[in-house]
Amino acid sequence: AAAALTACGSATLPSGSESFDVPTYDWDKQGAMMAEVSGRLAFTDDGCTLMVPLEGDGLAEPVVFPNAAGARFSNGVRAVIEADSGKVYAVEGQEFSYAGGWVPPGESWTSQCGDYSPDDIAHINDEPALSVPSADPEPYAGTLPTEIPSREDRGWYAVPTFAWQPTDGGDSALLEGTVTMTDDGCATVESADGVTGLVIPNAWGKQDEGYAGGRGIFSWFDTGSSGVMAEEGMEVSFAGGFTDVSGDHGTTWQELCPSTPVDTLFLVQDDKPWE
Repeated sequence: AAAALTACGSATLPSGSESFDVPTYDWDKQGAMMAEVSGRLAFTDDGCTLMVPLEGDGLAEPVVFPNAAGARFSNGVRAVIEADSGKVYAVEGQEFSYAGGWVPPGESWTSQCGDYSPDDIAHINDEPALSVPSADPEPYAGTLPTEIPSREDRGWYAVPTFAWQPTDGGDSALLEGTVTMTDDGCATVESADGVTGLVIPNAWGKQDEGYAGGRGIFSWFDTGSSGVMAEEGMEVSFAGGFTDVSGDHGTTWQELCPSTPVDTLFLVQDDKPWE
């Protein structure tokens, strides 16, 4: 919601400025991540903050500034400011570079801007670089995105999966072999007994030319570990259990992998693709 913004702390912003909510978090200016986080600032219509790559045609991604508020100037230009001081982190369309890092989306992002899983979002751990403006900033002449890239835009796709954590334990069967990624983006292992479909826990598929065959399947665990669980040609050794294709997991397999018939399914109850 917009509100008149005539002052932040003791600093006065240009007349006619209004505040609006942006995703933010409390930072005590002590501990900090030190990776470089840089881009060009953009906003969605709901005030969600995005950074656009400075080079190439890559997708925008979420960025969250600490102790922040949005400011809309009388000419319509928006900025992210430090709420207490009025100092500016960046103006809409402006390049910025700060210390920070990437973390899972927190409540401040999801409550205002929605789910962004399974990707992390950028958090700034730095103080604003620009002083309190004395006049309305000039509008950016270029075109900026106004929507958060969807999961599909980011290359993710649904795969057969189920909820499982290492503390849950599991069955004692062992599946070893070489992964084949099918045209559906699903993972199988072939043996003398036939073709086995892999049902991998907490998983999403990713289309990415950086992986063999251009696709991989990732998992995330409560232990903080995550990574590729299957890609073309990967040698795997998974603990878990076999299940029949006629059950619920088989129904899901048929929905998501319609061009990939299998003889049986293997529920992976493991957090790494090797012993």
